Amino acid sequence: MNGIGDVMSAPEFGGRGGAGSLLNAALSDMYHNHVTLSYLAPFSYGYYRQFGFEQVFDHAVISMENTNLPRIKNSEHGRVERNAIKDLHDDIKLMYLSHNHRGGVVRAKWWWDHMINKHVNYQVATAYDDTDNLIGYLIYYNDGETFYIHEWFNQTPLSRQLLGKLVTKHQSIFRKFVYEVPDPDFKADILEDPNSAEIVVKPYMMARIVDLNDFMKRYPVQISVLPKTYLKITDDLDWNNHVWKLSIENGIVNFEIADEATPDMEMTIQTLTKAMFGYRSLKSLWKYNRITGTAEKVNLLNDVFVQEKPQLIDYF
Repeated sequence: MNGIGDVMSAPEFGGRGGAGSLLNAALSDMYHNHVTLSYLAPFSYGYYRQFGFEQVFDHAVISMENTNLPRIKNSEHGRVERNAIKDLHDDIKLMYLSHNHRGGVVRAKWWWDHMINKHVNYQVATAYDDTDNLIGYLIYYNDGETFYIHEWFNQTPLSRQLLGKLVTKHQSIFRKFVYEVPDPDFKADILEDPNSAEIVVKPYMMARIVDLNDFMKRYPVQISVLPKTYLKITDDLDWNNHVWKLSIENGIVNFEIADEATPDMEMTIQTLTKAMFGYRSLKSLWKYNRITGTAEKVNLLNDVFVQEKPQLIDYF
């Protein structure tokens, strides 16, 4: 994946299509350099949709007053350690990597170093079971009277209990608690009072399938068999803009250009991106008239794709 960091043009050259030309050139370079995907943080969703990008990541900002924090029991098992971010150890990095299977960024050493150097006020809490195995971690900081959770991973219910208890033990120090979570499906029903939390779901980043052929062949298909299905994909990138034949046998994907065939369904590259990322199902997109084709064919293809929404913590 290549991220787009900045798109700009000098004021005297604004409005002449220069930024668009640069974007198209960048996408062409990515394709020829065997880059499969591109992400970006949009200043305008409509603008970047012109170039095949689509919104696939959301965040939920969860806010709670200290008086509304849930009651969490102390555990007789496990333990928690607290450290400054500068003392973050490699086991945490490995845990992040092991959980990062839904569209997140693979963090190189320089990325971790950048976070540590930029946010020297961050704290890290690590949870361990009775055999001293790392089972979860929490990265957090405070600003005034607000306690912010930056990142939270749990491998077990015990980890969730231990780290959740650590957060609530700050109840007498901070007035407000805020967590911007990459999973927009907040489980308010597990709270004693579902109204105790204020939840705002906001659109986050966009993604672009640069090389559809490569992405489909390396995609984690969810079924082992699919009869031949013909998809017409509309895209301004010539190498993606084809009728494609897709079939799966014993979990092995066959995906090739078949422009001479009559398509079973038609959709834009943006619609396909939503479905392949798990942001919205093909069934839902068909109901909203984003796909032309029969319900039967759409339902068959729907089962190929991941149904869980993607999660992206990082901003770039």
